[in-house]
Amino acid sequence: MQEKKNYEQTDVNAYNSYVGSLGRLADCYMLSLPDVNGNPGWQYTSTGKSDDLSKCTEEYYGFGIFVNPEKELSAISGNVVPDYFQGDASNIRASAWGRIRNINDCIQGISNSTLSQEQKNELLGQAYFLRAWCYYLLVKWYGGVPIITEVQPPLATSVTPRSTTKQCIEFICSDLDHSAELLKPFTTKGGWSTGEYGRVTSGTALALKGRVLLLWASPLFNRENKEERWQHAYETMKADLPIIESCGYGLAYENNPGTNASNWAKMFVEDGVNKEAVFVVLYNNKASGGVPDLHRNNPWERSIRPANTLASASSTPTSNIVALFPMADGHRPASYDSYKTLPASSTYDYDKAHPYMNRDPRFYRTFAFTGVRWRYDGNPMNSNNNIPYQGNNYDLWSYVWYLTDEARNNIVDGKTY
Repeated sequence: MQEKKNYEQTDVNAYNSYVGSLGRLADCYMLSLPDVNGNPGWQYTSTGKSDDLSKCTEEYYGFGIFVNPEKELSAISGNVVPDYFQGDASNIRASAWGRIRNINDCIQGISNSTLSQEQKNELLGQAYFLRAWCYYLLVKWYGGVPIITEVQPPLATSVTPRSTTKQCIEFICSDLDHSAELLKPFTTKGGWSTGEYGRVTSGTALALKGRVLLLWASPLFNRENKEERWQHAYETMKADLPIIESCGYGLAYENNPGTNASNWAKMFVEDGVNKEAVFVVLYNNKASGGVPDLHRNNPWERSIRPANTLASASSTPTSNIVALFPMADGHRPASYDSYKTLPASSTYDYDKAHPYMNRDPRFYRTFAFTGVRWRYDGNPMNSNNNIPYQGNNYDLWSYVWYLTDEARNNIVDGKTY
């Protein structure tokens, strides 16, 4: 028992099997990829929902803890800064460093295995990307962090000093370059086969490297605004673009947006491969339960549907983002003064009472308002709603009505539709 002791239910012999190594890599994917169902934490600091970080933008209404002017951020009590650094230190699978340890174990196990060199390169290319991704998330939040590249024993003597932000940026870029090189034979002829869609490619690695270099050039880490950082990011991304495109990526409808932006809208709903999606998380509609439990559902569609169609209607945009959206000529509304670095103001008048008039065609694919035809499969009716339309004939209306005069004068009895 002492000889077989390990800390993550993984025996080194498992890596000598391609299936075993692939399963271990899949576990690293699962631990590293963001999940729209989760809340911000050690695994990802934002899920795109109306979480604390999303509320720092103009898209979501409400104050997150970082932008509430009435609450001072604290490290002790009250408006406490969340812990996105450690996670659950007692659970190797629920902490930032446990995740990196697992990926290091995967890299070490595959490297020392009896697999063919081709199999090793295919798997290691993905593992190096995942390690870079994990460090990218940490550096975005904390700047310099300890760089750990080996599986350390869980002892008090296992101490790694903090590296500088510059050292971390260079380490992340090195891992991404290594990932891109290893994955070239497998992904630069149009990407993975359809059955492997969702795995990272050489293009994914180089695209993330571009993001990392832009982060390093940004005011977050470039207080003196050194031009050479911006120039380096530009030249690197320009040089890497042909490899990114060789993986099947590019602008999907660059010269054909479709009538009323119909092709543009397809990018967000079509099945199959989206050319513009360089790094994706796949979901399915499997029911939960069973062994193994492989369900991974995405509730986004339900969250944006109207509340009276068996949904939550929880993704409500702010008036700011509606007002900022371009007009029909592509320019910002002349009356919007909070953000002036967009192109010259529009010649179309913006009417706050009728914000849907004369807008960029993408507006009508992004926001719902009174009179919009809300098309989807299924029956939106339930026993508590009097809905005059069903399925593809459902129209969205923003009004309320009452069965009786008494109900109209009693706003708390709930007898409304």
